[in-house]
Amino acid sequence: MARGEPPPGVLSDADIREATPALRAYARRAVGDAAVAADLVQETLLAAVASPSFEGRSRVRTWLIGILSHKVVDHLRSAGRWRTTDVDEAAPADLLDLPAHPSPESALARRQAMDVVQRALGDLPPRERLAVLLIDVEGVERTETCNVLGVQPTHLRILLHRGRHRLRKALEHAGMSRSP
Repeated sequence: MARGEPPPGVLSDADIREATPALRAYARRAVGDAAVAADLVQETLLAAVASPSFEGRSRVRTWLIGILSHKVVDHLRSAGRWRTTDVDEAAPADLLDLPAHPSPESALARRQAMDVVQRALGDLPPRERLAVLLIDVEGVERTETCNVLGVQPTHLRILLHRGRHRLRKALEHAGMSRSP
């Protein structure tokens, strides 16, 4: 261990500074309110600093996103925006696939599509929004996402399918459907 570095498993100021922008962006997308998002990030960082539970088995950012996800779920529950839904049958998971294009026209079209997706994310029910954000945006493992959302893997697949389907419909409604 180099001089001035914290021991393994202890968060450094640099770790926190590096992860904070991603935490803010995730929280903002998850709750849709900048002030609430900032509070949730603050609570997350306080909990992370106060907790000796970081074991270094994952990246610090991933660990912090996990803590933040629990804070977001708690916030949504307390705000009455979190509903438990029954799952009738499993639906196949499919992907929202927006390929990167090198031309300026394609880059503009992609930016416009991302704006539509960003707005549509805010309209998704909270569980669908968090499922899509955790899996597709943050790259959190499915097992951890199931733990955070309190759902079984089959239900997670359905949440992802529904959320992705609604995002795709928003793109189609905006005239941005993919050509076959």
